[in-house]
Amino acid sequence: MPASSSTESVGATEFTGSTDATGAQPVADAAARADGLLSADRQFGDSAAIGERNLARFRLGLTMLARHDAEGADVLRTTAAGPDERLRPLLYDPVLRNCFEVDLVELERCRLDRSSFAVRLGDGAADTAPPMGPCEALTDPHLRAWPELGDTWVLTEPAPRDDAQKKLGERLMELYRDALGSGATAPVRPTDEVLAGLREGANLLATLLPSSGAGVLGHITLVGFTHRESEEGPLQSMSGGDPLPSAVLLAPERCASPWLAAESLLHEGAHLKLFDALRTGSLVANPTERVPIPWRIGSWTLIRVFVALHFYVHVLVFRAAAATAGEAVRERFGAPPTVEEIDEPSPGTPAAQDQTYRTAAERARYLAECMLSLPDEALTENGRRFADWLLTALRLVDSEAPEPPARTTATAAGPEEEEEEAAHLPEAPLEGVLERVAPVDACALPGLGQLIVSTTRSARMHWLNARSWTVYSLCDGRAPGSLRTAYARAAGLPTDSLEVARQVDGSLRRLLAAGLVTHSG
Repeated sequence: MPASSSTESVGATEFTGSTDATGAQPVADAAARADGLLSADRQFGDSAAIGERNLARFRLGLTMLARHDAEGADVLRTTAAGPDERLRPLLYDPVLRNCFEVDLVELERCRLDRSSFAVRLGDGAADTAPPMGPCEALTDPHLRAWPELGDTWVLTEPAPRDDAQKKLGERLMELYRDALGSGATAPVRPTDEVLAGLREGANLLATLLPSSGAGVLGHITLVGFTHRESEEGPLQSMSGGDPLPSAVLLAPERCASPWLAAESLLHEGAHLKLFDALRTGSLVANPTERVPIPWRIGSWTLIRVFVALHFYVHVLVFRAAAATAGEAVRERFGAPPTVEEIDEPSPGTPAAQDQTYRTAAERARYLAECMLSLPDEALTENGRRFADWLLTALRLVDSEAPEPPARTTATAAGPEEEEEEAAHLPEAPLEGVLERVAPVDACALPGLGQLIVSTTRSARMHWLNARSWTVYSLCDGRAPGSLRTAYARAAGLPTDSLEVARQVDGSLRRLLAAGLVTHSG
């Protein structure tokens, strides 16, 4: 996912949230329900579950890298076996996370010679005490962004104390400049007033949206302040994505009020949260397919449509909660703004000519309609569930938004496979013997009903849900008929039911195609 940014091309539009005596409570109730929904989904909304899956991916990825880097194998395997509290500061360190992701890409392309992650560890990058990460240890002064809500730190110019830290600091600043592009300036050390505004913004976000807002903050490792000029205007905020992982960069002016800071953190933190969620499951079948966007020149890929709608839904929930904020919130943080700030349509676009799509609600409805117009085969099952989940939340705070289709429920416990997605795969065998490929590296997440597996001959991770995991575990040399009987017993279904055959065959076809199971005889 590329870095995202917001510029100063802003228009003012009155909020549409109702605050009169008859409408305020329904709006407040809807905002609270939407807040809960946005944080409840185990795949896309539950930050703890997203973090657990990312740690599992991190462990397995380090193990995979160790297979192909003999020199760094010991340190990679030792790190992979460490406790969660030791791994988190490494996974969410911007330099080490960048190294890890680059290494995985090089591994998949069969071009990995030496793991850059292992090299950093060998240089002493991990010699810090949790919860402090390697890059955070470079900062002087050491500043926490919102101490009462988490361990997020503030980026300042690195102050290395030895050669290893000097190299790490240089790489951090290189990633910082690459993320910002041309026009970048050095990180700005925040004044006490800016830092106070940032902290109040984080507190406001967690107060107003205690589920989704507080969860979003946990996906931000560092906050940096900077200035940058571009053709689109001065930078207001951006999230790092791959170029600068787990980072949010802000213009200091975004902390002039808690409301402005809170919305900026929600905007960019939601992008980082989705970035983490999408590491463990794709949404679209064709990543190059594009749709026209009337307020922008050109078109967007489907994944960019998902990212934008994800943000707009969050901001509309935030504004619905702001419109009905109680006296305690207003006394502490001030009155919410009465106008909506949103970037202007690009010059020459239909929206600029027609004066349309100038509110978050209008844009969210358009993007929702785009999703609904897509054929089922354009999205994975994860993608369909993601779309339904977002549309359900959107409808809670915008009655004019399109309704999600009745095909699924947006609050399903986990991603289930659709049999039509396996239609292009060979039929499941009716005879012979089924066996798991060995050896493999795996990481189990029993609480989430997921297993991550990678064969030692492969550079790919395979995510199995509870159904496929059960079928996979039963491929121990038994025949397909015996497999169905054992699965029926485990699932509590009648042995001869069509549902058993459907579930087993769909999972088995995927396992065979992924090279995790072999069939002989």
